[in-house]
Order: sequence, then structure tokens, then C-alpha cells
Amino acid sequence: MDKCYVCKKLTKTHCAKCRKTHYCSKECQKKDWKEHKKSCNNKLPVVKINEIIDESDDKIIDESDDEEITEFIRESDDDDEEDDDDFTELLFNLMLLKHPELLINHMYRKHLEGSKVPDFGKEYATKYPNETKRLQLLNRSRSLIIENQDVDKYLNLNVNGGLFHTLKRWNEYSKELIKFISSPRKIGDIFTEKVKKSFDEFEGKYAQSFSNTPKQSMTFDQGKVHVAVGFVDLDFLLRARIEKTMNSVNEPNKFIGYEGSIYAVAKTNVIKEMMIGKAPIRSIIEVWFSSVWTKKTLKYFEDAVNKVLKYKDAPNNGPPNPTKNELHPKVRSLISHWSKSVKSPKSRQEAHKLWAEAFDSGDSIFYLVTNLVEPRDRIQATRHILTGEFPLMDDQQQKNLIASITMFNCNNGISPHSTSEFMFEMMPSDPILAGNNRKITPFLKAIYNFLEDSITKICNWLSPPARKTESIEIYLHYQSVNNDNPALHASIRQLDPWTMSWSNICDFFNVHDFHKLLRACSGEDTVHLVISKNWITETYGAHIMDYNVELRRKIYAKGQNIISMSKIISDMAGYFRYDKITTHPYNIADIGAKILVEDKWKNHFFKGQDMKVGKLSLVPFSHTHKIHTYLDMYFTYNKKINAYTNYC
Repeated sequence: MDKCYVCKKLTKTHCAKCRKTHYCSKECQKKDWKEHKKSCNNKLPVVKINEIIDESDDKIIDESDDEEITEFIRESDDDDEEDDDDFTELLFNLMLLKHPELLINHMYRKHLEGSKVPDFGKEYATKYPNETKRLQLLNRSRSLIIENQDVDKYLNLNVNGGLFHTLKRWNEYSKELIKFISSPRKIGDIFTEKVKKSFDEFEGKYAQSFSNTPKQSMTFDQGKVHVAVGFVDLDFLLRARIEKTMNSVNEPNKFIGYEGSIYAVAKTNVIKEMMIGKAPIRSIIEVWFSSVWTKKTLKYFEDAVNKVLKYKDAPNNGPPNPTKNELHPKVRSLISHWSKSVKSPKSRQEAHKLWAEAFDSGDSIFYLVTNLVEPRDRIQATRHILTGEFPLMDDQQQKNLIASITMFNCNNGISPHSTSEFMFEMMPSDPILAGNNRKITPFLKAIYNFLEDSITKICNWLSPPARKTESIEIYLHYQSVNNDNPALHASIRQLDPWTMSWSNICDFFNVHDFHKLLRACSGEDTVHLVISKNWITETYGAHIMDYNVELRRKIYAKGQNIISMSKIISDMAGYFRYDKITTHPYNIADIGAKILVEDKWKNHFFKGQDMKVGKLSLVPFSHTHKIHTYLDMYFTYNKKINAYTNYC
């Protein structure tokens, strides 16, 4: 994510011509256009909707005039349109910008014959027949999805040196990268000069409404300390267990979180107090996941906000006290703003409009919808994607509904949901779908049941019933963990953490600096848990198009076989399709490619480290995940112990 060139708000949208200068809105772009057009000449392709672009060719489309340059980010000027209508065309245009290869013959080719893509727009219309603009969006998305099912077209492309492919494949376009991919190389070679972006660059203003990486199940030894760096929310605890082992002590477990996002610390502390205060589980779920709340939830939210505001101030100099409830001034400012916002909440209609403004993920999120077996589930999942409601609020009276305070009422430039994010990405398929009957329990209800049971468990840990030995204390701090803060390292080290989780923070460090940081924070027996989602952008051979045409089909078939077998692991109830699934061919093929090179990246990551490696494993395929190439690993720097976590 980058900052708007004009107002400095966080955004992912940018100039449609040069694709480098970022703007958060049409208004900001217009303010800067007079100056920007003088330098907007980077010779990047200008995509017109009535032209056919061949991605295998490096030709440059002639520059269009000033009006055409802004064609794809221009919104409707008709102020009389419905709230949701203003953003539909923008959404579709952003979809095309993000996936320019989908423009190939878009206006001329007929849909592929025999496509098995369900008509989820038509199905949605059976329940919501009057939402014309949304239905148009769904039909357009389905058309693009159908175009993507031409496996031969994509596997046979010649993409060597293509700008769009290189940017998407490696997530950068630099002289060092061009030298790497142009020189003699072999499968498994590592691009060691990759530019690593700092996760501190947004000064705490980056905001996610919920985690976007899946967490697996973990067993906490009773009485031990877990430190979570980059926690985002409490999703790590949803599948966790507390058990007595030979290493246990008769004390509460401690979950101590450090996070560089003001928003994440503020919101998760409020959710924690709602849990301690025994707020209804539905209200906790609404605050955590939904764009729309019931007014009943607002009262429990306000009570929790007032409790958090009673926390003491964190030290101005030095790290926070890890086992005390303390608030950084920036976190206190945001929560105080929420406290005032509860007096005048926005409406449900405003929530839908604000949700749609940030909806820029294109057609990819609808892959999940098309692979659901039951029409009922496709309709409900589509409704959630379009509105952000969870649970769906159609059974509630309009007068009893309000917009999420945390999602749409922030200050000081903090902008949660400033890019498309969906709770599906953090949902683990196996515990959600296992044991359910597809015909009886809808997919969204299965997710709700999982969250209800898991959050109830955490509530009981925070306020344990009589004679229950499992208990936990949670302390969450606004603090980036990097190599420039030895006082913080010492503070964490003194906790002697039994386990530490690092989310995907390894993706922001070079390998040597990351291990230096982990060693500085480690206790005597600390086991570290790390997930990487960017490793494929460093590893030649992790993407299907790194191979010659002859091998691509075999690797694609291997990926499809792996997906087919995943049904046995996580979805015996058959909520989703697993044979001939609907997705971009690269998503299937990359699953086959990644298993060929994962050991090469593992060797690169652990090279020269005197340590005990526990396990490196690929996260099993799940339709709920946006990325299917995550790597999980756990390890310890104490060679005298086993890196054992019951993490599975």
C-alpha cells in the first residue's frame, strides 16, 4: 500500500497511465493532473477498452489524450444515482486495470463453450432482484472468470520480459531483477537482491480489519508465555489449545502482542474487553468482522471502549511494560475518537457505500463463490462480499442497524478497509467444514458456528469458570519490533517466551537481518513460528511461467491432483468443488510448481544458521485463501531442544 500523492491517505489505486503515482480518489487525481501530466510519460501501456492487447508482445500502445488517460478511474458524475451505483463502474474498471491480461479479446471473443461457471449473478437476483448495478457487476465478473478458464491460452503464453507479467510475478521491476532473470539460471535459484519494503513505513497508520493469513492449530503449554509479533487480531487463539505437559507451570498463560498498526492495537484491545465483560458472542463477531452492526452491539462496544480508556499510559521513552495494560498516545487518540463516534453512527446504507468504495480486488474473490456447490451458499457468500456484513443482516429491521464504528470512523489518516479485504482469507477450512452436513448447515453458518465456539473458548480462558485450570492473560502493545530497539529486545527476552509467532514479517527483512532480530528476542528455549507468502517472488521456479511450455502442462496437472486430494483433508462434507475448479490457471499450476522448489528456499532461509529446524510445510489448499503458496515453518536457536510446538 502507498500514500496518495495529494492528501497522503493510504491507498492502492494509482494513475492508469504511468501506474506509479498513487491517488486515493478522482478528486485528488484532478488536483494534481496539471502537473502530473508533464511527467506521466513512463512508456507504460495505456489500456483502452476497445483495443486488443497481446501480453506476449512488448509493443507500446500509443498515448491517448488527457481524457482517455483517466478513463479507468473516472467515477460517475451523476449525483442522483443510488449510493451503491457510484462505485460499480469504478470497481469494474479497477478490476480490468489490475488484470490487464483479461482484456485480450474482451469485447470480441465469445464465452468459452461448455463453461461450468455457475451463473451466480442470476442466482443472486432470485433474492435481490432490484439491485441492478450489483447484478451488472456480478455478470461482468462472471464473464471475466469464464475468460480465465482457457488453460491453453495462459499456459502457452510467451511472457519472457513482459512488463505486466514481470511486475505481477516478482512484485518489482528493477535492474537487479532484469539481470537475474536474463542471466543463465536454474530452477530453485534465489533472487537475493530483492528490494524489501519496511513494514514501519506507514507510521502506524496501516490498518487491516482482520488478519489475511491462515493460522494453523497450536497447543500452548500451560503457564507459558507466547509473544505474537504483528498479531493484527486474535485469530491465532481461535484454534489454540492449552494443555498440561511436563513443561507446564501452575500460572495463567500470557499472550503478549506487539503490533505496528495503531488500528489493530486499538480494535483488538476493545474486542478483548468485550470478551472479558462477557458481551454476547454475536456482538463480538460483529465488531471483529462486520461492516454493519446491530444497535445492541453498540452498547457493548461503548462499555469496552470506556474500559480500555482507563488503561495507564505507555512510557514515552522505552518499551511498554509487556505484562501491563498500557496505551500509547496514538492508540488512545483513536479509541477516544471511537468513544465520541458512538453518539452519531453512520447508517447501514452508508456502510455499504463505504465498503464498495474500497472493493478493488477484481474478479478473484468470486472464485470462492463459483466453487461452492450449493446455490444457497453462493448467494449468501456473494451477499457478504458485496456488503461486508457478517452475519448477514437481512433478517434485522433497518432502524436497528448501523455502520461499523471501527471500520468507518477513524481519525488521523487511519483508513481501515482502504483496500479490499475479506474475512474468508483467515478462515481455516478443516475445522469449519469438518463435521457439518452441507445440506443442513449453510457455509456462512458453518463459519459463524466455528467463530462462536472458538470465541466462547477464549472468553472462558480470560474469565475461567471455577475449578478450570486453563486461563490466559492478554496484553497488546503498539510497538514495532525491529533491529533498532535493543531495549525492546531485552524486554521480550526477559519474558523467556516459550513460543513466538511472527506472522509474515520475514517477508520484510533480508534473511540475515531477520535471524539477527529473532536471536535478539529469544529466550533460552524459544520456538519461533513464521509464515511467508512472498517467498515465491524470490524463488525461480515457484511460478508456472518460469518453465518451458512442455513442462507447464505436467506441473498444472500435478497442481490439480493436489487440489483434488485436499477434499479428503478438509472438506469431506463437500461444500466446495475440487475437480475442475474455477480459478485462474496460474493458481492451480503454481501449487504444482511450489513443491518443486520449497526446499531450495528453505536452504536459503536457514543457510549459515546454527539452529534446530522443526518443520517447513506448505499450507494445505483451501478455497477460502486468496494465496495458495504460503509456507509455514518453526525452529529454535537452542540446538539442545526439539523445535516441537504441536503446531499442525
